[in-house]
Amino acid sequence: MTTKALVLILLLFCVHALSAQDKHLVDSLYRAFHAEKDPARKIDLLYDIANEQDDAGNPDDGFRYADSLELLSKAAHYPKGLARAYDMRGWAHGQKGEFAASLPLFHQQLDIFIEIKDLEGQARALNNIGTAWHDMEVNDSAIVYYLRSLDIKEQLGKMSDVAASLANIANIYSDMDAHDKAIEMLHRALRIRREQGEEKRTMFTLNNLAVAYGKKGDSKKSIAYADTGIIVALKYNNKMVAGVICGGMGHVLNDQKRYIESISWCERSMAYLMEVNREANMVYPLCNMAAAYIGLDQFAKGLEVNQRGWAIMQKLKLQEPLDPYHENFANAYAGLGDFENAFKWHKIYFTRIDSITQNDNLGKIANIEAKYNLAKKDQEISEQRAENFRQRVALFSLLASLLAAVVLGYLFYNRFRLRKKAELDAAIIREQKLGLSAVIEAQEAERKRIARDLHDGIAQELVALKLGFDALGRRIGKVVPEESHRFAQLGEQLDNSCTEVRSIAHVMSPPVLEQQGLAPSLELLLRHTLTNAGLEARFNAHDLPLQLDDKTEIGVYRIAQELLNNVVKHARAAKVMIELYSAGPDLVLRVEDDGIGYNFEEARARGSMGLLNILSRATALGGFFVTERRQPHGTVALIRVPI
Repeated sequence: MTTKALVLILLLFCVHALSAQDKHLVDSLYRAFHAEKDPARKIDLLYDIANEQDDAGNPDDGFRYADSLELLSKAAHYPKGLARAYDMRGWAHGQKGEFAASLPLFHQQLDIFIEIKDLEGQARALNNIGTAWHDMEVNDSAIVYYLRSLDIKEQLGKMSDVAASLANIANIYSDMDAHDKAIEMLHRALRIRREQGEEKRTMFTLNNLAVAYGKKGDSKKSIAYADTGIIVALKYNNKMVAGVICGGMGHVLNDQKRYIESISWCERSMAYLMEVNREANMVYPLCNMAAAYIGLDQFAKGLEVNQRGWAIMQKLKLQEPLDPYHENFANAYAGLGDFENAFKWHKIYFTRIDSITQNDNLGKIANIEAKYNLAKKDQEISEQRAENFRQRVALFSLLASLLAAVVLGYLFYNRFRLRKKAELDAAIIREQKLGLSAVIEAQEAERKRIARDLHDGIAQELVALKLGFDALGRRIGKVVPEESHRFAQLGEQLDNSCTEVRSIAHVMSPPVLEQQGLAPSLELLLRHTLTNAGLEARFNAHDLPLQLDDKTEIGVYRIAQELLNNVVKHARAAKVMIELYSAGPDLVLRVEDDGIGYNFEEARARGSMGLLNILSRATALGGFFVTERRQPHGTVALIRVPI
C-alpha cells in the first residue's frame, strides 16, 4: 500500500469517528489536505486534523497518526513534521498510562525543535516532558519543565498557551497541598482565557478550580465551579468533559467522606459518558463510586461497581488508574471477610506504590556494612603481602649466604627470581581484581536477597496481620466502642512497622534501578539526597545505549551515592550537577559541585573508606576515576567505564 493510500484510509477512519463533535472543521481541514501540493504544508494539515480529533480519539488513533506523520516527514525531509510525530506518539503512550515510554519521545521532539530554533515547538516539548513527569508523580522535575515552557510562551506573547502552563503548574501546587497558590494561578489562567475570548477552553480551567477548592476543603466553591464548567461544556456539546468534571467531583467528595453525594455525581458522570460512548473515561467515575460504596460499608455493592470498571480496564488494556482499583478490591474483600482475596489485592497494591524512601539511619548502617566488608578484604590482601615479604626476606638471606661461593649461580638464580616475581605480582593483581569483583557481586547479591526476603516475606505477613487486625477492630468497636481508639493506635503502629520494613528493603536494593534503569534512578537519587539538604540539583542524561548490564548499572549507581555523600558532608556546595552520557565505547558519569573543593589525593593517602569504595568499584568495572578542581571553586569528579 502506498504512503498516500495509508494516510487517506487513516483520515477517513478518524473523520468518521469525530463527526459528532466538530465535523465541519475536520471536513474543512480534510479538503485542504487533499488540495495542498506542498509536502510540508500537507504534513502540517495532517497534524492539525489529528489534534482536532484528540479529545474523541484513542491511543490507537494516535499511534496511526504518528506513523503517518513520521513516514511523510522522513520522505519530505521535514524535521518539524518528524518532531510532531514524536509528539503524537508520546501522547498516545500517555493515554495508555505508559508515561515512562513517552519521555524519550518528548526529549527527541525537544532536540529537533532546538536544532531548527523553533521556540514555539520547544515550549510545547518542554510542556510535554513536564506533563509526563507529573503523570509519574515526580512533581519537582515536572515543575522545572513547566516553568521553562512558561518562560518561552511569555516571551512569544502566546497568552492562550501561557494560560495552559499556569493551569499545569497549578495542578502541581494542588498535588503538593499548596492550595491557595494553585487557586491563584488558576484564576490568572481563567482571566486570560476570558480576555482572549476562549470561553470553550474555560471548561478545563473551571474543572481544575473545582478540584483545587475541593482539596482545600471549600466544597461550596468547588461545586459552584464544577457546575459552571459543566454549563460551558454542555453549551459546546462536549458531554465528555461534562462527564469528566462530574467524575472528578466524586473523587473530591470521597476525600471529604461525603459518600452519598459522591455516588450521585458519579452516576451523573456515567450518564454523560455513556451518551457519547466514552468507555475509557468511565473507569474513573466507576472507581470513585466503588470507593464511596465501600466508605458506606456497602462492600458487596462497592465490589460489584469496582468489577465493572476493572472489566473496562482489562478490555481496553488501560494502565491508569490501577492503584485505586487495587485498593478498592482489597478494602471491599476485607469488609466482606474474604481475607485471602483482600491479602492478594493488598499485595498487588503495595508492590506498585512502593518507591525509594531512604532513611538516614538505615543509610548509615548500609554504608558502614559496605565499608566493613571492603576493609576486611583489604586486611586479607595486606596479610598476603606481608607473608610474601617474609618469604622474600628468607630467600634473600639464603642467597646472601651462597653469594660468595656461587656468584655465577646467584646471577642465574637472580634472573629467574625476577621473572617469577613479575609473574607473582601480575598474579596478585589479577587475584585482587577477581577478589574485589567477587566481594562486590556477593555483597550486592546478598543485599538483593535480604531486600527480597524482607519485602515478600515479613512485609506481606505484616499486611495480612493488619487486615485481620482491622477487621477484628471493626467488630470489637461495635461491641465495645470505647476500645476503638486503642485499636486505631495499634493499627497505626502496624502501618509504621510495614513502612519501616519496606524502607529497609529499598535501602538494601533500590527497586527503581531494576524497573526504570540507571538514568531515572540517578535523577531520583540526586533529588532525594540533595534537595532535602537544601542544595540545587541538576541532572542531564543523553546519548545513552538502549540497555546496560546489571553490573555496570549497580556499580555506577553506588559510585554516584558515594560522591553525593562526599558533597553533602564535605563540599559546602550550593549547586550540584550530574551528567550521564556515552563517549565512544565508554559510559561517563560526571559530578560537578561549586563547593570549597575536596582533596581526593589527600583522602587517598589517609585511606578514606569512601574513596576506596569508589576506586574499588571503578576498578572492578574495568574503568577509572579522576578529579579536578573547578574554577573559581568547586570540584569535578569523572568516572569512565567500558560498556
